[in-house]
Amino acid sequence: MLDEGKDLPRLQPWFIQENKWRSARYGMDAILILDEHGNEDLISDDILRLLRTLEPTAAKLGCEKELDDIRVILRKGASYQRQRAVARRSGNDLGAVVDHLVKELRAGKPL
Repeated sequence: MLDEGKDLPRLQPWFIQENKWRSARYGMDAILILDEHGNEDLISDDILRLLRTLEPTAAKLGCEKELDDIRVILRKGASYQRQRAVARRSGNDLGAVVDHLVKELRAGKPL
């Protein structure tokens, strides 16, 4: 944005605090304040937009895979979402959740 002569977006401090609270409270279901006008969007949609913006820079740096890893998390869910899904499927068996976490750790990726 600076290279294009554009101003960087600025949020009021209380918007930043509110976004932190919403993220902590709602996780990937959070609706964040995006700009000084108070426009909002679902965090996952905002992340997808940001990833598209970052693609050219990632290509220059050779780290496209890392951006793709974020897309995998958005598609499969954050760790807490995957853990909750395993718990639901297993009748809230926490042993199944731990087993799933171990499988993911060994695989080195979300399952």
